Amino acid sequence: MKKGLFYSSYFVIFFAQAISYCLIITYLISLGYSATERSLFFVVEAIFGMLLQSLLGYLCDKYKRIKIFWYLTLFIYVLFTYFLYITIEKNFWVHIFLVMGVGSCMRIVNGLLDSITIETSEYHKEHFGFIRSFGSIGWAVGSPVTAYLVEKTGYPKLGLWFALSIIILVLAALGIKDVNKGLNKTKVDLNEVRSLFSNKEYVITVMILLLFFIVDTTQSYAVVDKIWALNGTEKEVGYYWALAAMLELPLFFGTNKIAKKIGSFKLLGLAGILYTIRYILYGKVTTIFGVFIGGVLQAVTYPILIVLSKDLIYAQSPDHLKTSGQQVAMSIYMGGSALSAPLLVGLLEDSMGINFALYAIAAIAVIPTIMTWAQTKK
Repeated sequence: MKKGLFYSSYFVIFFAQAISYCLIITYLISLGYSATERSLFFVVEAIFGMLLQSLLGYLCDKYKRIKIFWYLTLFIYVLFTYFLYITIEKNFWVHIFLVMGVGSCMRIVNGLLDSITIETSEYHKEHFGFIRSFGSIGWAVGSPVTAYLVEKTGYPKLGLWFALSIIILVLAALGIKDVNKGLNKTKVDLNEVRSLFSNKEYVITVMILLLFFIVDTTQSYAVVDKIWALNGTEKEVGYYWALAAMLELPLFFGTNKIAKKIGSFKLLGLAGILYTIRYILYGKVTTIFGVFIGGVLQAVTYPILIVLSKDLIYAQSPDHLKTSGQQVAMSIYMGGSALSAPLLVGLLEDSMGINFALYAIAAIAVIPTIMTWAQTKK
């Protein structure tokens, strides 16, 4: 029964997040914001999210509880999403505040749910990829549904649909017990959390993941802008996300097994090669169908990155700092990518055009790929 609760929770949370986030770029475009202005929104969001995620990870380990902080973040997430989509007049400072709240809350609720999952038992950690695959199904279903809702009812109603989805999520998650951190009596303070950075392998792993997540995160901006530049609509963007999410499923099931056979860093290096090819392809295509073809490589790149990021950080974190280790690392590699990617894309697009931006991202993917292969030789 517990496994079913995790499956349903991941499905519903990613379905809900598709409603709150998958068309946020097109929403801001519809209000008249430029690529540079949009990038500033997400930069502020990333900075705030990095600080808050690290703080919550520390609080979870200090008070040895996760779910109460998860529920609180969900409530705040609902408020920010509701007010974002009912604010249909262009107001830079209001929108920068609301986008900050929506984006940072989204990453935090994901991070805390991941921590609950992998810390519940060894079984759940070993089968995290399979459990997480239900999130991809939720996103795949939620993306076209969101495009349909916008087409039929407009952006202002998205907040209400999102709130309804979160209510369903909370009901599904009530049966999941909080992580039992009481067995570990080690006192946790800020000095303990800072000690994570004395582990050289932890730091190197976080830096590799940061670069890979910068490359991956740019698709939320550059690829959507590419579709828009090819005269696409919200419908095409929704279909792109649905296709990408569905293609992720098979490798979510098998990433752990493959990594055990060939090594985590070798598998991550393979993903890096495919990221490079993928963004070169995005830059070359001249049709929306071509963009969809590039999205097919999501079947390999994203599941490997998500599953191995959890395994590698978990292995480098001491027992009494498992949640802090995950949340601090995520605040850097996910928050840092959310900070860098929109700024990078916005500046490159506005100065050199969308295709040049995509080629530049492909070049960036080469750096962590080389770093992963260096790690395999240790």
